[in-house]
Amino acid sequence: MMPICSRKVFVLSTFLGLVQLKQGASFVIAGAYHVQRSLSPPVLFSTTYEQSAAQQQEEQDEEEQQQPIRRHKLNKKEPLVAVVGRPNVGKSALVNRICNTQSGGAIVADEPGITRDRTYRSAEFLGEKFWLVDTGGLVFDDDANTVFSKEIRQQAMIAMEESSAVIFVVDGQQGFTALDSQIADFLRKELKRIPVLVAVNKCESEKTGAISAADFWQLGLGNPYPVSALHGVGTADLLEEMFQGMIDKKSAVEGFGTKVKKLSQAKSNLKHKGPLPWEDETEYKMRKWGIGDPAQRVIDDYEAAISAFENDVQPEDINVAIIGRPNVGKSSLLNAIFGDTRAIVSDVAGTTRDSIDAMMERPAATEGGVPTIYRFVDTAGIRRKGKVDYGPEFFMVNRALRAIRRADVVLLILDATAGVTEQDRILAQKISDDGRACVIICNKWDAVVDKDSSTYDKSVKYVRSELPQVRWAPILFLSAATGQRVGKVYGLIDDALQAHRRRFPTAILNEVLRDAVLWQPPPARRSGAAAKVYYCNQVSTRPPTIVVFCNDPGLLPDNYRRYLDRKFRESLDGFEATPIRWIFRGRRERDVVRAGGKGKTMNGAPGGGGSGTSFPFPHAD
Repeated sequence: MMPICSRKVFVLSTFLGLVQLKQGASFVIAGAYHVQRSLSPPVLFSTTYEQSAAQQQEEQDEEEQQQPIRRHKLNKKEPLVAVVGRPNVGKSALVNRICNTQSGGAIVADEPGITRDRTYRSAEFLGEKFWLVDTGGLVFDDDANTVFSKEIRQQAMIAMEESSAVIFVVDGQQGFTALDSQIADFLRKELKRIPVLVAVNKCESEKTGAISAADFWQLGLGNPYPVSALHGVGTADLLEEMFQGMIDKKSAVEGFGTKVKKLSQAKSNLKHKGPLPWEDETEYKMRKWGIGDPAQRVIDDYEAAISAFENDVQPEDINVAIIGRPNVGKSSLLNAIFGDTRAIVSDVAGTTRDSIDAMMERPAATEGGVPTIYRFVDTAGIRRKGKVDYGPEFFMVNRALRAIRRADVVLLILDATAGVTEQDRILAQKISDDGRACVIICNKWDAVVDKDSSTYDKSVKYVRSELPQVRWAPILFLSAATGQRVGKVYGLIDDALQAHRRRFPTAILNEVLRDAVLWQPPPARRSGAAAKVYYCNQVSTRPPTIVVFCNDPGLLPDNYRRYLDRKFRESLDGFEATPIRWIFRGRRERDVVRAGGKGKTMNGAPGGGGSGTSFPFPHAD
């Protein structure tokens, strides 16, 4: 028997939709109904949806078909070029010039040691796509003044081992040095199978550039090319010679670097008036009058040369940004996910300078399917704004904040041994303001002492209370050092991505909205003015954006808007790891006039032309 204080809901006949509840696998079948107001929450008749054995077996087969995660291999058609050299010669500036990433690319500063890890960036020249890997300055003598010289040297060695060509950058203004000679000896002895080109940077003047470059003939690596990473002088000649070197030594795939030549030859054959080398007199006449196979052959060659410039369809990357304070274990987590030393790790805060990408791949479950690519972006630790001076650290923090805006999912790394700090709250608010899906990662769980059966529950409750900005985000306690629970990161990323792109039908959203308004109407002001909520619909995803139409948005206080956010999260399954962006729109002036006449007004001022106001509420109280 239904309690007297409960609200009776009578289901009539018109079905409006299905609302999936979080408790069990049940669905609420709701229609047009009559509601008797009371003090208790609404109760809807529900029918339990039992999954059949065939459906359960199908879901189990889908889970089994998921392939294991592996490292993403670069396309063999796109060779890798390593850029090496001693510190502060302009390697990163040259990479930015070739890749056309002067804004937002590698961090460049007039001091050595800015680049430490190897960073990969895509480039294109003469219709050919390739990758450039920027490395730190090579130093062979380890001393107290060279920080992380051994680790930087290891990163550069890895880059050269997997590359198809090497660009050795030297400083044309400073001239030939003993360290340049050491690096040249190493390259000449160890890298014989791939071309090595000498780029003499900082040669802006065409007159003095050749004179400065001539000093580097003694390196024994062939013709030195004067270039200017600042102005782009000489970079085209350098890349053309690099392409030719890869063709001669066959370090790249067959056919690389020949698109422009083939297109030029095909155009020439198409316009050629005399016989071609492979034609006799009869075939020449047939091609001249446009009949037979000879004419079609020339056209097919031209179309094939044109189609070679078309871009191949690439699978979409899932950008995952790793964000946190300095020295919380971001690079350690990246290495644990990648399975190798992808980033330099140390106990010194601020070891990571630039944003570092690590790409992982889940192969397609079926043959011919599209694989899932995860691009993990390790960022520099973000300190408080007052402690960051203008300089390299300023640009490091700028890159990290930009990674949040570009990410699909953000991993907010916390130190389980230090607790939640004010900077963690600032980063959480930044993530929610940008509308990014979020997963909270509590690292260093192995270092927590005196753990018992209640430690996990207490820790979850503590994080929820200290980070109300992302209270909707799932929490994972792991250890990057031991690898504990690192494999569960992918599941949380997939769930967060699905929630971030979730879209609900309008009928379901209005059922939840009507239920919430009936249970708790909008509060009225002392003057008697009260808001009237009409309906809502979802207008976009990434993040899910819901527009609520009412008579006056100014009559809806912040606590009622947070109440709506909470009710939607409780009623709909799928918003657990993403913020919900709310837009409240008032009635337009013309609607007010049509409804009540020209002289009639309503409670409060109407919305400005129906444009509404955006109020993001990523958390719920």
